[in-house]
Amino acid sequence: MRTINQDILVPSPVDCIKAKVWRQALISLSLLSVLLLMPLHSFSQVRPDLKDSFSPTELSLSTGALIGVGLLSIWGEAWLGPHGPSMGPPAEGSNDLRFSRWANTNFNPQEQWLGGVPDYTGYIVPALGLAYYVGGALIQPQQGFYGAYPHEAVAFSQALSWSMFSTTFLKHLVGRERPYVSRSRTGEIDASGVNMSRSEQLLSFPSGHSTAIAASSFFIAADISDALVHGPLKNHTPFARYMLGRFLPYVSATALSSLVMYSRIKDQRHWLSDTLTGALIGAGSALLSYHLHFDQYGQVRQR
Repeated sequence: MRTINQDILVPSPVDCIKAKVWRQALISLSLLSVLLLMPLHSFSQVRPDLKDSFSPTELSLSTGALIGVGLLSIWGEAWLGPHGPSMGPPAEGSNDLRFSRWANTNFNPQEQWLGGVPDYTGYIVPALGLAYYVGGALIQPQQGFYGAYPHEAVAFSQALSWSMFSTTFLKHLVGRERPYVSRSRTGEIDASGVNMSRSEQLLSFPSGHSTAIAASSFFIAADISDALVHGPLKNHTPFARYMLGRFLPYVSATALSSLVMYSRIKDQRHWLSDTLTGALIGAGSALLSYHLHFDQYGQVRQR
């Protein structure tokens, strides 16, 4: 890594290649989602009730959004114009800057918090969710495979497609500098060992990890919550149903999302506002998708 005029961190060609790892992972996840979601269109022959819950237009838009995530990851800069920070770095005394300093005062670009486990969790959990819902629905579309039904597979895929497309689009539209770039410019930290291309350095807002983990964990929480309250906990006391069936699943989703969000701030990849915005997009998309298609009993809604 070298610097020009002490303003812009310019990576070497090797750095640029390494910086594409997560982008390619995101593209692969998106395209994998599409490949798994496309067979769901044929479920209308096996499960006619899918037509009563999901319109062809709805399915097509969700699939298109997933494809859009991959396309924006590759050509977003070309489509939305050359990258330049349209959102400036946090001002002195702002909560973003204060939290960033509190989270990491001795930045080491060669180390990740907790060995990078929370960082990887941001994509592993969505991938596992897709494998469970979509894979289970494909294996046993009629009976459901360990509780995974086609309706849930479509709704979960929709939550991810809506949220990740929104976040990816905003990343390229806004072009905010990542914390390590802004803080290295002022001499607070040494980010010379960070392997990211210049375009990647300007994709701070919002946080993709926060969006992905919140979308998947809150959808799963809503699904588990309804299943518990109207299943094993049906004859328990109202307090037990609330604490075990409502409070615990959503607190767990919040805790898991917060872990990933903090790791992104700790590793100086995102500001606090980046992670909060990403989490709101993810959780909002998940809860909207779930409650649009399932009622308070966890039963499929008819459109």
